[in-house]
Amino acid sequence: MSFSLVGTHVFTPDDTQVIIGGFSMQPGDDTIWVRITQDQPQGPWPWSYGILGWRSSFGYELGTTKAFAEREGAVQRLGVGLQPVERTGVLTFEPRSFNLSWIKKGNPWTLTFEAQSGVQVQAGGGSVTFGVTSDQGDIPWTLNSIGLANLKP
Repeated sequence: MSFSLVGTHVFTPDDTQVIIGGFSMQPGDDTIWVRITQDQPQGPWPWSYGILGWRSSFGYELGTTKAFAEREGAVQRLGVGLQPVERTGVLTFEPRSFNLSWIKKGNPWTLTFEAQSGVQVQAGGGSVTFGVTSDQGDIPWTLNSIGLANLKP
């Protein structure tokens, strides 16, 4: 699957929480990856981050995250390890007040948002085999209840 355009927004000093556009997740997916591209010319700029979220009728089921934009695009992940109850929602972005101050001073801020959904692969649940050796030979070990190896020298 590839990124699809959700929307482009030119922020104004009055923008608090902006609905960028609708986005629906595929069945079984638990994560949305959002690429945010800053559409300003290259060079130093005064902006920082905003709060990115995906809101369904059940609220922010995938959480929210501090999101930065880059000229080349920066990918942010929304997900909490659980599938949302609702599959249809809207992508939201809240610029911080200091960003709005820079916009008010004549520094326009235009961001493009693209998204795709999928399944976040979790590490763990498998097994690892390893040997522990020292100058005295093999060292016996056991695995405790939380998955840490206890060495028994």
